Amino acid sequence: MTDHSEAAQIAPEAIARWTGLAQDAPLRIALTRTDLDNLLLGLRALAIGQSELAAALVAHLNQDPGACHEAVMRAGELSQAAFGRINGFVGAVMAGAVPER
Repeated sequence: MTDHSEAAQIAPEAIARWTGLAQDAPLRIALTRTDLDNLLLGLRALAIGQSELAAALVAHLNQDPGACHEAVMRAGELSQAAFGRINGFVGAVMAGAVPER
């Protein structure tokens, strides 16, 4: 997985385009493999992050502050990476969606 520690920002133009679309309008969206990778790897990172939070809880219950801290830090890193990837996907959808004709 590539490093996505910087959260992708959704362009204001993309948000403006998206909010200008009718809510009930069918949409046509062309996505690249990178767009889909962002979604899938972002969801994967969230799932792994959940496992890390469970590991942090177990370490806390076992009174192992070092392992707890490490697991919480990994969960935070995974969450940040997931946020960046999912923002990249959402930005691509918002920027590329056009009403079906």
